[in-house]
Amino acid sequence: MTPVATLTNLTATGDVITAVGSPTRLCKGIPQACVGDMVTGPMCTGTLSVSTATTRIMMGRPEANISTMVTGVNPITGIPMTTTIAVSPNVDRLV
Repeated sequence: MTPVATLTNLTATGDVITAVGSPTRLCKGIPQACVGDMVTGPMCTGTLSVSTATTRIMMGRPEANISTMVTGVNPITGIPMTTTIAVSPNVDRLV
């Protein structure tokens, strides 16, 4: 079991989960992140693509947690890249 991810959590490369989240499912007052949400930052811009919490569905999408994969491109070079969600202060909410 790993901590749930919310909007504003960081990836291993320092990028931020920005939108859309699940506005009906809050964790510490912040919407929880789902597969398909946007990630924006200096190293990678893309979407959450693969989650290990496949049985936890919110708004028709799997819930994101620590180790959820992000697929995108480097906004400076345009090179495709992947990273994972690495920082989540929600250690009391596990999936």
